[in-house]
Amino acid sequence: MGETITERAGVINLSLDGTMLLAAMTGFAVALVTNNLLLGFGAAALVGALVALLLCWLSLSLSQSQTAVGFVLALFCTELSSFFGAPFVRVPGPAVPFAPIPGLAEIPLIGTLFFRHDLVIYASFLLIPLTAWFLFNTRPGLTLRALGERPAAVYARGVPVTRLRYFYTILGGALVGIAGAAYSLDLKQGWSYRHIFGTGWIVLAIVIFGGWRPWTVALGCYLLRGWRSWRRARRVRCRACRRRSSRLRRLC
Repeated sequence: MGETITERAGVINLSLDGTMLLAAMTGFAVALVTNNLLLGFGAAALVGALVALLLCWLSLSLSQSQTAVGFVLALFCTELSSFFGAPFVRVPGPAVPFAPIPGLAEIPLIGTLFFRHDLVIYASFLLIPLTAWFLFNTRPGLTLRALGERPAAVYARGVPVTRLRYFYTILGGALVGIAGAAYSLDLKQGWSYRHIFGTGWIVLAIVIFGGWRPWTVALGCYLLRGWRSWRRARRVRCRACRRRSSRLRRLC
């Protein structure tokens, strides 16, 4: 949702991949040192917001190319995550606890899909309709969409275009930072060299092909995650089958 909001405001944040890596490393490191998951997510959000602020300053205030600035920041943040994250590689750390909803989690299929997760996943379920409602059912949401589609018309009505682009880009960057921490503290727990490298570029493509609409973008992200989970489970089953076959050969 963070990149959707940013691009709706007329700013293309190509630093997404590097931002997620740096935020994932920072969130894990802060949560590990402080033993506090909330501080970890807060630090990751701050990292994402600061990278977005730097992007805005270089592209909006200094009139540099958003594409060039985004690529440079993506590479820079990736290397920063590798440098500062070296002491935390393969170190066991805190993780978001599993929190199935009593009663609802036992419902066949629906319970497994929607009610057997943790608080981060539940928060993402709430964020999607909230973002869609804000974009398409509120006056500030209309202004946000106009920032990207008709900036001259918005400016003619006396709306501070640059200031609002700063605000929404920083907000989107904070959400991207939280998404990075969600990987290291939940979905792919821990930290390693280039832990989720490439994920940001995939998300960027999903946002574009999703038409910058929260529901279609979310569907694409969930399908990607589901496919990765299925592929991982299939790989585990294949390994188990190979072990069984090797044991049978030894017995024979």
